[in-house]
Amino acid sequence: MKIIEFNAADADLIDRSFAILTAANHADAPENPAYTERFFRTLFTHVMPGRARHWFAAVADDGTAVAFARIGFFTDENLDLSRIEAYVHPDHRDGTAEADLFAHVEAFSRAHGRTTIVSSAPVHWEGGPARDGARAALLASRGYTLALTTVNRRSPIDPLGPDEERLRYDEALAKAGDTYEIRQWIGPVPDDLLDTMCRMDTMIVNEIPLGELDFEVEQITPEKFRAKEAVNEVEGRTWVMSVAVERATGEVRAWTEIALDDGDTVNGLQGITIVDPAHRGHRLGLLLKLANLRLVREHSPTTQWIWTDNADVNAPMIAINELMGYATVDANAEYQLKG
Repeated sequence: MKIIEFNAADADLIDRSFAILTAANHADAPENPAYTERFFRTLFTHVMPGRARHWFAAVADDGTAVAFARIGFFTDENLDLSRIEAYVHPDHRDGTAEADLFAHVEAFSRAHGRTTIVSSAPVHWEGGPARDGARAALLASRGYTLALTTVNRRSPIDPLGPDEERLRYDEALAKAGDTYEIRQWIGPVPDDLLDTMCRMDTMIVNEIPLGELDFEVEQITPEKFRAKEAVNEVEGRTWVMSVAVERATGEVRAWTEIALDDGDTVNGLQGITIVDPAHRGHRLGLLLKLANLRLVREHSPTTQWIWTDNADVNAPMIAINELMGYATVDANAEYQLKG
């Protein structure tokens, strides 16, 4: 077994890695949406601003790639942080490939000054399907400690039915009053909202529960925001967005988004839902989530499910999601290795 670094020029290893990823997802969490091929292949050719990416494959003596890992580095903030995603083909889990791969990418991370390493594992959650726990056990054996648990949930695209949805929407709209205007769009952020959306995006790290994860605020500039949108376009990832704009200031005070990926006509991925702390208590989160679902249904009639995850301690957002019909599927355990 040898560990080799590869990149966008290695078409065969990219093909093999996608096959490994597909098989691993099917074996480990078949209920969950899988990477689309277009999105996965774009990871090799286009990198989000403020990021660097390194790829490694575990290759058997006969030349068969049995596992691969992706290392993500931040290049602006969080310069001590490395994030590792690793996948092992289900037919090759009886040897040392997984442990060897982790040892290699951990050493690579440390050699590049990354003293904090984060990785994750799917885990069982009450009422959900079984998860074997092997990855979590491996991480624990290597000295990682559990830093955050996020619960993965799924909702039908029309969870409440038209009458209940209209009632909930009208109640939330009345609670918000005339202070806010709802703005919606598909794709890039309108120019007149770019600066205020950067402010909201920068706010995210301070406003969502991160457990014990060590993470610095990332400063989002207009240039970085537009560069992210450009990568999304190549990935085939389209964002459906709804915001609440304070009429008196023109500032976005709440924001929700759902991603639709080219190649998946069934699943939508709920992104951030955030309300400016000074503007909570007006039902803006619920109002925008309901408005955004309407827009997704209009734009993508084939979408059937919306997937979301939240920290297990994020009670306010969990309450909204449960109100909207989200049912628990499983959970994701974020593990952190220091030093």
